[in-house]
Amino acid sequence: MNDEVSVRLGTADNARQHLDAICALYDEAFSAPPFIWPSTESQRHREMLNSMITRPSFGIALAESRGTLIGFVYGNALTANTGWWDGFQQPVPPDVTREWPGRTFAVIDLAVQASTRRQGIGRRLLDTLLDSRPEQRATLAVQPQAEASHAFYKAIGGWRLVGRQDTPAFVSPEFDIYIQELRSP
Repeated sequence: MNDEVSVRLGTADNARQHLDAICALYDEAFSAPPFIWPSTESQRHREMLNSMITRPSFGIALAESRGTLIGFVYGNALTANTGWWDGFQQPVPPDVTREWPGRTFAVIDLAVQASTRRQGIGRRLLDTLLDSRPEQRATLAVQPQAEASHAFYKAIGGWRLVGRQDTPAFVSPEFDIYIQELRSP
C-alpha cells in the first residue's frame, strides 16, 4: 500500500478543498476510544479548522491513495502571547515556555486512516510538514490515555515530553505536551 501513497505539502486552498474529507477522517480517528469525544467535538473541530486555515502561518501535509485522503497533519506557529504553555501541573522552565515570532510551530492534529496505519504514513506526513517550517522547534499535545499516540512519537524520535497540562476548556481535561527541535536558534 505504501507505494501507492502520495504525501505532499498542501496549502490553505488544499485544506479548503479537502475540508469535508479532513473532518470525516478526524471524526473517525478521534471519536473512538481511548480518545475523549464530546458530542460537540465534530462541529467544534470544523469551526476551528476553518478559522485556522485563514492564519498566515497555517501549514498542512496531506496523504492520498488512489485519489482518497487517507491522512493529514496541520498546525500553525505560536504567537508571543500564546496560551499554549499555560496550566502545567509541574513547573516548566521559562526558557521552554517563552515565545517569540518564529520560535514554535504547533502541530494541532495528525490522523491516518485506521486501515493504513503502521506503514510509515504518519511519520512521512509529519516530516513533510515540519521540514517545510522555518520555526526553530515544534510542539504538540497528546491526550494522556492515548498510549498508541505516545508510542508513535517516542518511536519516531526527536520528541521530548515537557509535562502535563490541565486543560478543562478543551476536549480533554489534560494534555501531555511534547517539543522537538527543528533547527538551531
